[in-house]
Amino acid sequence: MSVLPNSSTALQHALARLTEQETAAIDWRVIIESKDPAVCDPKWLPWLAWENSIGDAEGWSFAETEEARRRVVADYVRRHQLKGTPAAIRTLFRDLQLGEVEILERAARLRWNGKENFDGRNVFGGAPGDWAKYAVVLKRVVSVRQAEVIKQILAEIAPARCELLYLDYRATALMWDGEITFDGNYTFGAVNG
Repeated sequence: MSVLPNSSTALQHALARLTEQETAAIDWRVIIESKDPAVCDPKWLPWLAWENSIGDAEGWSFAETEEARRRVVADYVRRHQLKGTPAAIRTLFRDLQLGEVEILERAARLRWNGKENFDGRNVFGGAPGDWAKYAVVLKRVVSVRQAEVIKQILAEIAPARCELLYLDYRATALMWDGEITFDGNYTFGAVNG
């Protein structure tokens, strides 16, 4: 039985009959597994990401571990559906194993009304167009290089009208215990947008 339409030529039907055995011998599990990010060979993950339009904006360049890359590919449909929303930013940080984040929307429209603390996280005043300014507070320390990559990713997934003021991880203080050397690779808690 041929899958060719009736309007196919005799030559096309003859070629289809010649390849019937080869087609029947194909192990479809190999193809199915190569499309599943949970079980495919790690060397195929970049191709699977490319096939699904996953680039640096979706966190591919930041995903350093195999597990993080599998998670980025597995979540691509939901990520594209959420693109441009705070949920997309939260999902991205979770998938990149950066933990939970707090997104401060309208970060530059705060007033001296006693509701907010001006402890460096919040910006006082603001201009009429500042409603689209936001900040991201991380619960984990990131290097200056990682912060630059995060800023590039956020610039691509956030709506064009939004402006990142800063990334803040001051709540997770760096210790003078020798684990991190202060050679310019790390800051003491905030990176301007």
